[in-house]
Amino acid sequence: MHPSVVLVYHSVSRRIGTVPVPLVIEGKRLYRIGEALASASLSRATYFRWLKQGRLKDTHFKDRNGRRVFTEGELGDLKREAQRLVEAPQIPLTFG
Repeated sequence: MHPSVVLVYHSVSRRIGTVPVPLVIEGKRLYRIGEALASASLSRATYFRWLKQGRLKDTHFKDRNGRRVFTEGELGDLKREAQRLVEAPQIPLTFG
């Protein structure tokens, strides 16, 4: 008899979720941009559009590769802005 062969395939193409794990540099807790945006449920496109519009301030620190890193305060600001409701402009509808 031949021994049974069991093949197991694992799908790793999707992330289940991201738990922010802060970097600690010189006593400061810093979050990478991907972790911060995932934590705030915000896309990169939206984040950079809001920066361009002045709706958010840019981060105070960047890593040695020029990537943004967020302090705990900046992460809190990002989450608050992502949760904030913005009044939509009221456009009168005309039917006729």
